[in-house]
Amino acid sequence: MTSDIVSMRTGNDRAVAARGMKILLVNNDKGWGGGQQHLLLLAEELRLLGCFPHFLCRSNSPSAKNYASLGFPVWPLWGAGFSFFRSMRKTTEMFRRESFDVVVVAREHDLTRTVVARKLAFPFRKPGKLVMSFHTATGKMQLFLGSVDAVVCVSTFIKDKLRVSNKKIAAPITVIGNGIPIDDGPDEEKFSLQRKRRYFSSAGFPLIGMVGAFFKNQIELIETIPLLQQDFPGIKVALIGDDSDPGLTGPLLDRARQLGVTGRVIYTGAVPHERISDVYHDLDLSVSTFRNEGFGLVHLESLAAGTPVVAYDEGGQVDIFNSSDAGILVSGGPEGFAAAVTDLLLDHERRFAMGRAGIRLVKCKWTAQEMGRKYLALFRNLAGA
Repeated sequence: MTSDIVSMRTGNDRAVAARGMKILLVNNDKGWGGGQQHLLLLAEELRLLGCFPHFLCRSNSPSAKNYASLGFPVWPLWGAGFSFFRSMRKTTEMFRRESFDVVVVAREHDLTRTVVARKLAFPFRKPGKLVMSFHTATGKMQLFLGSVDAVVCVSTFIKDKLRVSNKKIAAPITVIGNGIPIDDGPDEEKFSLQRKRRYFSSAGFPLIGMVGAFFKNQIELIETIPLLQQDFPGIKVALIGDDSDPGLTGPLLDRARQLGVTGRVIYTGAVPHERISDVYHDLDLSVSTFRNEGFGLVHLESLAAGTPVVAYDEGGQVDIFNSSDAGILVSGGPEGFAAAVTDLLLDHERRFAMGRAGIRLVKCKWTAQEMGRKYLALFRNLAGA
């Protein structure tokens, strides 16, 4: 594979063609979540566009196993203790040997080590370009950000947060939102009050739900339930996600008991990714009370399933819903949030129209294919800079 890439070059890194670009995606996370899924989608799109994505991952992690199972070259990332020095040496050798056209660091915690490894590999010149990608909002000073050639933020919200503590960023900052694979969309049955529930088989109308890790301010959603019960005494609120950590779920259970709404809340536990579309099919509304969302991939999944969204007008989701009629962004607190939810649940025609608008919005602007094209355009510009 390396010889094929070299043969495509004209002897100068500036003349690297789009097809055949060799790209390294760095991710040292222990688990598997939205960030890792995003990198997988990006790698698949770049591969379809003729690039050669590689991964630098924590050894034996879910990421390393998942990426390798799909045929991507995976290099082991540094460890701890004595193994750190041995792994750093191997990483340095890999950088020197593979000579990537673009290196993308996907977590701020990995930037320092990546910069050091590249410096050790190329003390006098650095072939290829280094890109730092931010997926979550951070207010920290990024000490090695001056070593990168470009910065990517998945939302305007993250870009603005980053600039607060890093006012002298020299590298250009590009906002490239996430994207998702898209099919033909839901069946027409979705836009019917009589549709059969696929995941919440015993739930009636209305059913609203919030998908996400349990640190995302779900307690405020529980506090809206008494307000929602004024118009919908039988409303059900589903909290969709891993609820195995008592430190996160305990306060939610306690607050529901205090408000007397325990019977209104459904805890699903972790839902297999292949069943998420069934979850969104069942929900009459998808909601989120999280104000610090980096982007909001769950909102794209909801819109693609024809389920409109109610969220606060803070966070990365503002980019998704700005100038669209696929969701409602609320200012204020629980009272305004509950009012927006109630209005949509009472207006079936408007809610179904918003659901159809959401499908069109994702197909037009937020597909994985569009995301891949934007990243490739950035990489091509860097290679020719």
